Amino acid sequence: MPVVSVGELFPDLSFETYSGETHTVDEVVRKKKHTVFWVMRFIGCRFCQYDIDGLAWAYNRFTDKDTQVFAILQSSRASISGLKGDFQVPFDIICDTAHTFYKELDVRATATKEDRMPTTPEGLARLHAKQEAVAARNYERQTGEGEAQQLPALFIVGPDRKIEYAHYAVNSIDIPDFDELLHLVDTL
Repeated sequence: MPVVSVGELFPDLSFETYSGETHTVDEVVRKKKHTVFWVMRFIGCRFCQYDIDGLAWAYNRFTDKDTQVFAILQSSRASISGLKGDFQVPFDIICDTAHTFYKELDVRATATKEDRMPTTPEGLARLHAKQEAVAARNYERQTGEGEAQQLPALFIVGPDRKIEYAHYAVNSIDIPDFDELLHLVDTL
C-alpha cells in the first residue's frame, strides 16, 4: 500500500478497542475536530508504555482542543491485561493484532534494531533522555508479540477523514513529543 499524505482520506478501517468496543474510523472521527492516530509497537515495549502514560497525563490538554487520541498497538486485549492488569487510560487503545492499520497505512518495520536507532547527535541525545525517563519508571518489558523493529507513525485526521498531518518515523525516536503534538493540533 502507498504511504498516505496530507489531504488524502484516511482509510475507513474497522477496529476493536481495548475496552471491547468495535468502531470504524469514519464513525469516530466525526465526533471531534481532530483525531490523532498514534501508531506504536506493542504493550510490552517500555517506550510505548511511557508514551501511553504521557498521553494519559496530558489527555485533558487534547480534549480542551476538541481532539481525541487513539493509540494503535499490535497487542491483544489479553496481553495488555496480562501485563498491566485492569488498564485504565482516558483514551482508546486500538488492538491491531492483524496489523491492519500498519498495512493499510504502510507503516514499516526496519530489518534490524540497529536500523531502528537514530544516528544524528540530536536523535541520540533525545533517545538517551527518553531511555533515562523510561528506566526511572521501571516499566516491565514483555516480548513475544508484535513486530520488534516496528517504526512509529502519527496521523491527525479531521472529521471528514481528511488527513491533516502525517508523519512516518525514520527511527524509533522520530516522533513529536506531547508539546509538539499539541502545537501541531493548534496550527491545523
